[in-house]
Amino acid sequence: MRKRRKSYSVDAVIRFFLQYYNIPTKQDIEKLGKRMERLEEALKANMAAARRAKRTGAVKGVAKKKQAQRGRAKMTATEKVLSVMKRSSKGVDIAGLKAKTGFEDKKIRNIVFRLTKQGVVKRAGRGIYALR
Repeated sequence: MRKRRKSYSVDAVIRFFLQYYNIPTKQDIEKLGKRMERLEEALKANMAAARRAKRTGAVKGVAKKKQAQRGRAKMTATEKVLSVMKRSSKGVDIAGLKAKTGFEDKKIRNIVFRLTKQGVVKRAGRGIYALR
């Protein structure tokens, strides 16, 4: 004797295909519509605040404050290695770079590798690197 299989409803089959093929339902589209409305309202409020600030001249004061807070940008690791190489005319080895920059071997080797690939640094000798 064969077991009878459970019959599936048409609604269940349709729901399965909608989920399997990522087809949006009416509820999904309504949710997206609500989100879009909220975003549009937020944009309008932001634009209105910007217009008010522009009229009163508050934007200029904010920009100056941000520049004062930022100050000078910090030197990147690559810039530090390059500055050490600029100071030495004959070139510098990994141990010298490690002593002067305080970076670990792996970091220095990665930076030197990247700079040689870019053509900024050349090998002056065995383990010695200099600017081109």
